[in-house]
Amino acid sequence: MFVKTLLEKKTGRILMMIVEGYKEAGKVKHRTIERIGYVDEFTHLYDDPIAHYKQIAKRMTLQKKQQQSAVVIELMPEALLPFDEDTGRYDSVRNIGYAALSSVFHSLGIAKFFDDRRKYLDISYNLTAVVKLLVYERVLAPGSKRAAWFGRHKYFEKMDFDLNAVYRSLSILPRYREDLLQMLNQKMVEQYGRDSTLLFYDVTNYYFEIDNEDDFRKKGMSKEHRPNPIVQMGLFMDDRGFPVTYDLFPGNTNDGKTFSPMSESVRSQLAMDHIIFVADKAMMSGDNVADVITNHNGYIFSKSVRGGTQHLKDTVRDSSGYVRFDAQGKELVPSDTVTPVSFMYKVLDEMKDTHVRDAGGNRRRVKGVGHHQIIYWSAKYADRAKLDRQAAVEKALASSHSHSKDVVDNNHGKNKYLRTQVYDKDTNQRIEHYDAKIVFDFSKLEEDESLDGFYVIETNVTGLREAVDATGHTAGESEESFVGKSRWLKHEGMLQLNRIVTPRDIIDMYHGLWKIEQTFRVTKSELQARPVYVAREDRIGSHFLTCFIALLIMRILEHELDHQYATEGIIESLRKANVDQLNESTFKTLYYDKVMKRLKEKMGINFGMNVYSKVAIRKMLAGTKKKS
Repeated sequence: MFVKTLLEKKTGRILMMIVEGYKEAGKVKHRTIERIGYVDEFTHLYDDPIAHYKQIAKRMTLQKKQQQSAVVIELMPEALLPFDEDTGRYDSVRNIGYAALSSVFHSLGIAKFFDDRRKYLDISYNLTAVVKLLVYERVLAPGSKRAAWFGRHKYFEKMDFDLNAVYRSLSILPRYREDLLQMLNQKMVEQYGRDSTLLFYDVTNYYFEIDNEDDFRKKGMSKEHRPNPIVQMGLFMDDRGFPVTYDLFPGNTNDGKTFSPMSESVRSQLAMDHIIFVADKAMMSGDNVADVITNHNGYIFSKSVRGGTQHLKDTVRDSSGYVRFDAQGKELVPSDTVTPVSFMYKVLDEMKDTHVRDAGGNRRRVKGVGHHQIIYWSAKYADRAKLDRQAAVEKALASSHSHSKDVVDNNHGKNKYLRTQVYDKDTNQRIEHYDAKIVFDFSKLEEDESLDGFYVIETNVTGLREAVDATGHTAGESEESFVGKSRWLKHEGMLQLNRIVTPRDIIDMYHGLWKIEQTFRVTKSELQARPVYVAREDRIGSHFLTCFIALLIMRILEHELDHQYATEGIIESLRKANVDQLNESTFKTLYYDKVMKRLKEKMGINFGMNVYSKVAIRKMLAGTKKKS
């Protein structure tokens, strides 16, 4: 390497840069390693800036040669291996994949957040280090808090705290939850341009390997059909798949009852004028709709057709009014009866009454709330409905025509398609002696089949409408835009966006819910957020706080890698990104793949070296903390 100078003729200034020579196809070429700056910018620091940086270039050349030279390792056959009294084993493997986690952890300001607060705590250990351990282990080796503490030796971090410090920290973290979530949201706005106008909401639950309930861990409708006590989690996610906020509820809390407190919390946290809430049919209730409209927000909720009125079912079955599309999303002309329909919809506009609860908890009617109902049908959804029903139909057919005096009195499973047929054995007037048999209810099956693939999307979100002239006729143009992203239409109870909004737009917004469903799968599979190994409510809260941080970090890494790799693949690579300690200061890389290579290119983390010195690893990790 050498210092190259360039004279700028216009200014007369001399630019310095460090350049490296290399050979390619037998020819000598040059590449710029570093732009130093103009000579006159350094004359107050050095007598001869060019000579000074020539010496630096020589040192850089020597350092690179040393890095490329062979490393000699001496192995003493009779030397005793160091024994770790805590873990009860010797392990020379350390992880460096956590450098990617560290980079996001510090760029979000989480380390600084806890550093600023731990100085006011009467504790003798480093709270920030404990949080790092719990978050990193949640990604790399999810398990109990005790297992996390035993895994601390794999990191090149100072983690000289005992197990009691981990449990004590679990009682400290909940006091900072609200402030941390608010800070994280602000960082997401600053660094990733988060727009929280559209928020997706869903609820899941996590189980405990216990039999008895307490005040918080309650038995309820487990998503995994487990009999164990659970806690409920409500989660908001933005339209790019980043988690926004969450909260926990007792396990016996109905999904729909979590929405109002969660929406109130997120409104306070985000301090936005208007938000559009997207949720599935579990949130579709009068109270939740009333909560949205009384706070001048928008909603896009689905609701079941099968549980609807007969009028709704008849409207769904009426083939008129549907706009049909093929598999490529191209609209089909009405006369096309050949091309397979991939999805279709029709829109119903109506005003309806809803109810709100006053301060005393009493319900009162609000008249004339506007909304659109989009009846949507999907071929994929219809196929899935048939597949989901098949097992129940087969069991019902196998049970039919059996002689039984037991009355089929529920609609669970196969019973939905069975009915008890009673007939008189003696006379037709008075049934004292009778026989009965279970028969298959084909009419019920036909009704269900006629509604396969349909659901309703209800919304009070609208866009710029067609302008109306003085005579009341449409002018063929949309109304003029207004200031801001959205505004509340008081007399209609609708949220108007400052753009044209089509039914397809509403449908696409609703379909974004799959991201939050996939997010829950990640927390349960890759991050193994359940079963939960702590019992006290404050420690349960800390467990899920560290899970939330780990989830956000992984979503950001997906984003940094341009969504080329799924969370599962990234986590697998980070877990395998280990080095083996050859001697006191030398480490051999054991794993490197395309994910690690991409992280190096996108985030500047020095993965992929054959051999690392301890200094090189510490320098790499220090680089991940500069953004804090």
